[in-house]
Amino acid sequence: MIVDMTGLSFLPGRAAPRGWGSRWTFAFCALGAVAASCGERAHSQQGAGPLATVADDTRHPSTAPARALNRDGKNAAVAPMPARGGNPHPPDPSGARSTGVAAALALAPGSSTSVGAADDGSLEGGVQLPKAGPGFRHNDRRPDQARYGTVELVQALIRAAKAAEADGLPLMINDLGLSEGGPIAQHGSHQAGRDVDILFFYRDRKGSPYPSIGVPVEPDGTGVDYRDLSDPSDDVPLRFDAERTWRFCQALLEVAYDHIQRIFIVEHVRDRLLKAAKRLGAPARIVQRFGQITCQPGTPHDDHMHVRFYCTPQDMAAGCLDKPPTYPWRRAALSALDLKPALYRGRPSAKQRRARAARTTTAEQAKNRATRRYGKFHREVRAFLERRKSWAKKTSPPRPFCR
Repeated sequence: MIVDMTGLSFLPGRAAPRGWGSRWTFAFCALGAVAASCGERAHSQQGAGPLATVADDTRHPSTAPARALNRDGKNAAVAPMPARGGNPHPPDPSGARSTGVAAALALAPGSSTSVGAADDGSLEGGVQLPKAGPGFRHNDRRPDQARYGTVELVQALIRAAKAAEADGLPLMINDLGLSEGGPIAQHGSHQAGRDVDILFFYRDRKGSPYPSIGVPVEPDGTGVDYRDLSDPSDDVPLRFDAERTWRFCQALLEVAYDHIQRIFIVEHVRDRLLKAAKRLGAPARIVQRFGQITCQPGTPHDDHMHVRFYCTPQDMAAGCLDKPPTYPWRRAALSALDLKPALYRGRPSAKQRRARAARTTTAEQAKNRATRRYGKFHREVRAFLERRKSWAKKTSPPRPFCR
């Protein structure tokens, strides 16, 4: 789940929704991914912000159009985006729950079952995240098939987004998992319903909210929406909205305090969020827990966060398996129920490694595709890529749960 970052990856863009800019182009990322895979512009992982990172596994998301995968790892067609006014929710043949906000919140705990590990698991009774609700929307350019998670995860996202709702643009949520879990295109994890990718909030140079498009955040809190990588004239300078992003993080911890195992995020964004929490007077227990569960993995996660939930005790009985770390409070909570941590000890088979490689693309392959399309990147893009090397590799801070 931890990989060194040594190159770039580029993701194809598509036309933006009305009012979101005239052109969305290739997104490029630092090599590597940890646990799931992210790196996405508001419209998709494959159409990530031109400088979006991939996040969580060992390789970058595929540059091919987004496709879901069957449980056996083979490609399954993803319904095309409907014409404006069309039905965005085709029937789900799997029998998983397709719900609205009220119906999702009415589901009882244990309505779903996460089985196995995040990168080698499945999902029973998956709950579909609604396309939109108070304070949030699912990325229109991600496939509907990737909107499923456990009841605990989906309810927590809905409640936290509503609690953190404010004037401006909604929280942008990317992939969760498939209705029955299992391998999913552009991800190494997201297989057991306990993972979700969430984009940051941004503001433009006038201070107005800017659509969440997966723009990498630099250590000084700035970023640039590079649209055409060869043309500097359409670059849009941005600033990371630490206060708004923190309000969501706080809300998520308040509604799922003991459920969250890990938030993968780059170190300098973590630092900015902790400073924002202090400015906003956030509760000490929330700030402390956020500091303990946040860590930069082998890819920087400088354009989004990847949240992972723990197995519930009920799901553990059905074969749900966690991966390290196991925090002292987690051990104590399980001990109170006469349980011990159930950890995944397996290693991917040769077949699994081949399947993972088939649904991802290497940095060199992606770079070659982008070069064929754009030619030489403009000077500011090249300068950014050089700067990014300084924070792209996994860090080893002196914190007990981040190694």
